[in-house]
This record gives sequence, structure tokens and C-alpha cells, in this order.
Amino acid sequence: MQYIMSFKIDENVSKDEDKKLSWENLNMTIYHINKEKDELEGLTLKEQHEKISTFINKQLSSNNLSIFIGSGCSTGAVPLMRETMEKILEKEQVLKQVKLFLDSKEISEFDRYVRNKDNEIKNRNKIIMQIEGQNFITLNDYVEWLNNYYEGDKKLINEVIDKYYRNYTNIEELLNWLQNGLYYNPRNNDLEDAFNILKKDFIESIPKTNSEKYTTGTFEIYKNFYRHVFDKRNTLKSKVSIFTTNYDLFNEYALEANNIFYSTGFQNTIQKKFDINQFKYRIVDDTNKYKEKWQPISKEANLYKIHGSINWKSNNMGELEQKDYYSDDENNERVVIYPTMLKHKETSQAPYSELFREFSNCLQKKDTTLIIIGYGFPDEHINNIIAQNLKNQDFNLIIFGDKSEDNLKEFYEENKNYNLHIIGGEIKNNQKVHYFQYIVDEFLIYQNIDESEGDIEQNA
Repeated sequence: MQYIMSFKIDENVSKDEDKKLSWENLNMTIYHINKEKDELEGLTLKEQHEKISTFINKQLSSNNLSIFIGSGCSTGAVPLMRETMEKILEKEQVLKQVKLFLDSKEISEFDRYVRNKDNEIKNRNKIIMQIEGQNFITLNDYVEWLNNYYEGDKKLINEVIDKYYRNYTNIEELLNWLQNGLYYNPRNNDLEDAFNILKKDFIESIPKTNSEKYTTGTFEIYKNFYRHVFDKRNTLKSKVSIFTTNYDLFNEYALEANNIFYSTGFQNTIQKKFDINQFKYRIVDDTNKYKEKWQPISKEANLYKIHGSINWKSNNMGELEQKDYYSDDENNERVVIYPTMLKHKETSQAPYSELFREFSNCLQKKDTTLIIIGYGFPDEHINNIIAQNLKNQDFNLIIFGDKSEDNLKEFYEENKNYNLHIIGGEIKNNQKVHYFQYIVDEFLIYQNIDESEGDIEQNA
């Protein structure tokens, strides 16, 4: 039997030319790093692929399975945060606040930005030497020193700083900072204007409940992913815990398409209010009410949207509700979509602290496997919770990611002695092994083709 992959290498190739390619013709590398060792070293591409597929499919039947879905999984249907922020920063009200925010941050962040640019920045070495030679604490200290004391040509350096401002992408972090400012200074019109613009434009980038995007493309990838996941589990297994920082509804639509019962923590009533206890319930067979043990009758999941959701709204009483429908006259000001621990009027009922506590508790369960897809490790709070649980000997962490990316590289260096797996690699035309579609199409299911009979046997 010949083992092959069906992956479209060139998007410009016609359908007739788009044929299945043998492994030997593919220019690709795959790695599976565990405790500073590549588990795939010395294997052929065919063997590497088979080994990862076997490994992942085995993990899907773990006693306690948790899955972390990051924004990378929705790429294609939801603009990258970088693209959204680039458009928002064209508005001077927001750019002004970004400058103030980044000026207040430690100089080490700007220093890291400059160092990572290699030959992209003129005067790069000069900027690094200036930072090293002075006792700057914040970027603002450096900017003031340039303006008041530096006698050289400031133009190129100021261009680098301006590009640093305009390359800022962390919308959630900025929303938090603006909201913190409004909490302590509610009459600051500049803060309020920037906050409202940022939130409005961000919400508009997320598909609403009735969007056609929840029927094709990215939705199909999510649907196939969960089909494969739950094919590996029986009704007696514990609920699958799905954690996501995404505000879109692809997880919900995909689970429903696979007839999987799930809870988002909201009550199953007309007015769906949040109740953390909803995650504890299961659907059981109550035919015999006197039996000693209740029997679950379905495969189930808990969906923890730890940063909020496009369909979370605060009502007139300030209570959080889940709205499973959309109307054109809805007020986006009531959408609760970002994390904060402040007792601000907009988030006083937001269950973020409870959801993060559930995240930690789930990972602490015995024999837990956490699979991470589409997450670039930008959130220190999330990273710390994961790292803490790596110290448990029966905790297994599998990350699909690019080992060369700074955040993942830093996380790996700090935790490489624990049971941590990084699976990634690169295919021709800058396609990555850790991309969501590739994982679903080529690792969760693979094909053995018997050349003599032309039969296809699927193993998933």
C-alpha cells in the first residue's frame, strides 16, 4: 500500500493538473520536539507523517481531553488582528492613545522590537547601543532623551519609533488599558473616543450570528476537526473541554453540525444568563431512576470562551446574557468581548475570573492532555496557567506551532524539561504544518491507497 497526501501545492494549478503528489516530490520539513529531541529525526516523510497521525489520534481518546483554539484557527473568515488594527490606527484618536500607551511601557519591549528586525531597520545598532548606554525605564524616557539631549540626526530614529507605534496589534491589551483609564478618569473624552472607535471597529470585524461565513470555508474545517475528535471518544468519556480566546461562533456552529451537546456556561432558558454550574451537568439516561450510576447518553463538550463572545450582551440591568439571534438594530455597545478584572459598569457581570479558574481546574485533573492550535502565546495570564500545570507529571501538552516564533520559543525554553510537545514544520509556498486545515486534513485523517485495487482506506 502506498501512503500519499492530497495537498494543493500551487493555488494557480488547474483542476486537471492538481493531482495527488508523492512524498518524494514534496519540499517540506516536519518536526515533533519533545525535551529538546526531535522525535521524527531519521524518519522518512511518510514515516514522520504516520507517526504524528498515530500520536495525535491516540491523544484524542485521553481520559481528560482539553483543546485550546486560538485566533489562527479562524484565519480566512476573521481578519488577523494585525490587519484590523492597521486600519484602526489610521484614525488619529486611536493612534494618539497607542503612542501614550506604548510610551508608558518598559523600554525592554521596544528594545526587543528593534533587535528582532535584524537588517530591516537602519541605525538598528545605534538604537540598541543608546538603550544599553542609558538607564531608560520606559520608552517615553528614551523619546524625551532624544528630543532634549541627543544632538545627532533624529529623523531615522523617530521613523523607527513611529513604525513601532503603527505596528502595534494587541487590541485586547489596548482596550484593557483604555478601560482602566476610564475607570479612574471617566470624564476623559480622548480615552472615551478612542475606546468607542476601537471597540466598534473590532466588533465589526467579527462575523455576526447570521453570517454566511458560518456555513462554508473555515466552518468546514472546524466541523471536520470536531467530527474527528468525537469519533475517537465514547459516551462514557468525560466531557471534552474546549477553551478559546476567539469571539466568533465557529466552535458553536461546528459542534452543533456534529450533533454534539455543549455548554457555554449559560442557562438553557429564554433569557440565557451565565451560571458557572452549567459546566458540571451531563445528559443522562433516567429510565431506571433507582440504579446506582447514571449513564451518559451522548458525547458532550464544555466550551469556555475565556475572552468573551460576539453574542454576549449586557442587558439594561447590567446582567450578562447570551443572544443566539441577530437583528440589525442591535446595539454593539452592549457586546462584551474582552477580558478585564475591573468592576466597571460594562463588565461587572462578566465571568472572566470564573472562566480562568475553570481553565486552571480542568488542567489540574488527573491524566489531562491539552492540545493547542492557532495560539501564538501572547497572553501571559494564559501562558502562566499552562506552565503551572506542566509541573504535574501526568499532564501532557501538545502545541501545533512554529518553534521559531518568539513567544513560543520563550515558552518552550522556560518549560522544555516537562512533558511538552511542539509539532510544526513548513511546506512549499510558505504553507505551515501547524495550520488548522493541514492538521485536520493530514494528521487527523490519512489515506492508505492500494494501487492494485484503487481502494481508499481512511484511518481516523
